[in-house]
Amino acid sequence: MRLKVALACLFGLAVAVPTFAQMPERPLRVAEMWELATLDPVSDDGTFIKEKAMVAETLTNANPDFTLAPGLAVSWTQTSQREWRFVLREGVRFHDGTPFDAAATAQSIERALAGNPGAKGFSQIEAVRVADARTLTIVTRVPYSPLPAAMSLARLAIVSPTSTKIASGAVDVPVGTGPYRVTAWDAARQTVTLARNDSYWGEKPAIARIEFRAIPDPATRSLELQTGGIDFAPDVPTGDFDLLTRRGYKVLRETTARLYALNFGRIDGTPYADPRVRQAISHAIDREALAKHVLAGVGSPAGGVFAPNMDFAAKGLDVPAYDPERARQLLREAGVTSLTPTLFTYANRPGLVPLATAIQAQLAAVGINAQLRVTTFAAITREIKPGDMRLAALATALFPHADYFLRQVYRSDGGWNTWGFADQAIDAALDRATAASDPAQARAAYDEIQRRMYDAVPIVPVAYYGVSIAMSSALHDFTFNPIAHDYMLDSRLRFAPQ
Repeated sequence: MRLKVALACLFGLAVAVPTFAQMPERPLRVAEMWELATLDPVSDDGTFIKEKAMVAETLTNANPDFTLAPGLAVSWTQTSQREWRFVLREGVRFHDGTPFDAAATAQSIERALAGNPGAKGFSQIEAVRVADARTLTIVTRVPYSPLPAAMSLARLAIVSPTSTKIASGAVDVPVGTGPYRVTAWDAARQTVTLARNDSYWGEKPAIARIEFRAIPDPATRSLELQTGGIDFAPDVPTGDFDLLTRRGYKVLRETTARLYALNFGRIDGTPYADPRVRQAISHAIDREALAKHVLAGVGSPAGGVFAPNMDFAAKGLDVPAYDPERARQLLREAGVTSLTPTLFTYANRPGLVPLATAIQAQLAAVGINAQLRVTTFAAITREIKPGDMRLAALATALFPHADYFLRQVYRSDGGWNTWGFADQAIDAALDRATAASDPAQARAAYDEIQRRMYDAVPIVPVAYYGVSIAMSSALHDFTFNPIAHDYMLDSRLRFAPQ
């Protein structure tokens, strides 16, 4: 009898405990560093849905070495100065089973151009035409050789016409072609849940489910990782690195295509219109000390706007000398006896507030009495006055080409040039670069722009951005892509077997 009871207990236990194959797969829990205000890739937050959520894909992709790779397009050819032909990948379907074809692609691109002026400015697209089911013709407004690179921009990610929309026409839940599909989005709780797309045309994801939760504060992201609430956290505070490492977390320090820089509320009509004032501000900043002591080595002192390891960085643009006496002399020569700007920054990126605090002290040492104000990125756009300054972390290559940053920042009608800088020679050099059929001629023009702007200082480069990634020790096969807006996930990421 005792044997029967014992066997019954053992049998019951075996039935009660599921086998490994029956156990639910562990979700990847990610701390997103920005608010999840929308899932529409057309928005300025579109990098989430392409680079992080992997829901929507673009016609081209960017490799970590800033070269181009096929995406939803397998090839592209320039057929005239303003026309390009893209051949689309076969055997691809959207998440709901509808076909991915040239008509759906054209409709998605046209919606992006209509809904986001930045997408139009970055790509210079004038018209999109369907040649046949697998072929798309794209016409640019002017000769624009960077177009294939621009087609990797997240705002031009392709979503199905069947995607649900809200009254404004914005996509509510995007239906893409990527390795993951959206299964839930809670705007109030700032969470997004994804499931593996088992019909994905490429490499199938190793992780079945991903859960994103918006955690804008870097310290909170670190704490949530340590308490087990999340598995993956970008940009945790540098002061937490040793603690996280001691506790067994993986902490990566990476270099990304981003620049800490000061820009001005306005240049024209303010003391900043005199280049000597801008040069004085540049000489007042001790970049070496900032990189070493404030950024703790997660970042490096900036000379030109592009980090030296980026292929399109002009050579020989050294880090400007830290020279407070020269800064004071330039201010005297410019007739500036009092400068009291507000120095704005935001806290989502952990290096910004410490950098801004240190820069405030360095400016005070040369007689510029800046008042520091930490707020949101959107609030700065609304509240910054002509005489103010902003410290921001500017993306320098959201598509792999020098034109992405130089056109937006330095062209007189550039999308980011809210400070009113204008130089006809720079505008002409940008036009020469994009019209050039010879890559060497284009390179010479882009180098000329970088060198002229190094001396003119319409924005003040401070440091090249370093990003930290902290994650559970159980996560494997994460590869950092330096062209990412913040970070990119890919389908190879997996948990070690338990």
